[in-house]
Amino acid sequence: MFRGLYTATSGMMSHNRNQQVLTNNLANANTPGFKQDQTIMRAFPAQLIKAVEAGNSTNSGSKIPPGQTTIGTLNTGVYTQEGIPSFIQGALKETGNKTDVSLMSELLPINPDTQKKGALVFAVRLDTNEIRYTQNGQFTVDQDGYLTTGEGYRVLNQNQQPILVNSTEFEVQDNGQIVLQDGTSTNRLWLGYTEEPEQLIKEGQGLMRWGGNQEDIPQFFEDVQLLNNTSTFVKQGFIEQSNVDLTQTMTKMMNTYRGFEANQKVIQAYDRNMEKTVNEIGRV
Repeated sequence: MFRGLYTATSGMMSHNRNQQVLTNNLANANTPGFKQDQTIMRAFPAQLIKAVEAGNSTNSGSKIPPGQTTIGTLNTGVYTQEGIPSFIQGALKETGNKTDVSLMSELLPINPDTQKKGALVFAVRLDTNEIRYTQNGQFTVDQDGYLTTGEGYRVLNQNQQPILVNSTEFEVQDNGQIVLQDGTSTNRLWLGYTEEPEQLIKEGQGLMRWGGNQEDIPQFFEDVQLLNNTSTFVKQGFIEQSNVDLTQTMTKMMNTYRGFEANQKVIQAYDRNMEKTVNEIGRV
């Protein structure tokens, strides 16, 4: 009897976790470069239930060995797999701001060997000197003239060094080359490419760290032979919007709520049955 209670409880916990992920997606629907998380509900291993039959004696006195009859399987509950970001490119929004730069991952070629289309990322340096990645190209220029993210992290160039632009009057070419107001061009945006963007782990503030093998870490696009014929990697004056589908997310939230409510009713039914067992059957 209690097995079903535990199964329903795991269902409530799983739906609750799924609702948290969907709520976070909805809250970031207007965050530039945000990638919605997707969750999958998986079942715990099912248990095979068998009835053990005692052996009988025949008329001749020989003993029939005990046997087993399969009754069926019993599910032991579900769990929600941690959210995995979807790196489908969001819609582009024109802002006209020279400090806004959008990645053009949608234009990347498909690798004929793996049938995968990778993704592009910017690189920034934290205050701890660690490197992180982002797809939010809504940049600004700090008081020292360096190109930074909205949170103040400096954007890196082809040598993974901070980019000094001195003012907001600069041009970004399709290949990431930065041309300053005086016509000089010594910096290029570090544009990293990876075929396994799902290995990027979100850390908040639009930043991600690499969680996969170090040999598969994002590479500067010029070092990737597959991209030799690709000409456009970024677009200035545009930002990539969140790829959250509001209608789909709201629908999933309602379905998740109904699933939570259904498991809650199962637990309430178990509670009533146990109360009846204690108060009525226990008197006999």
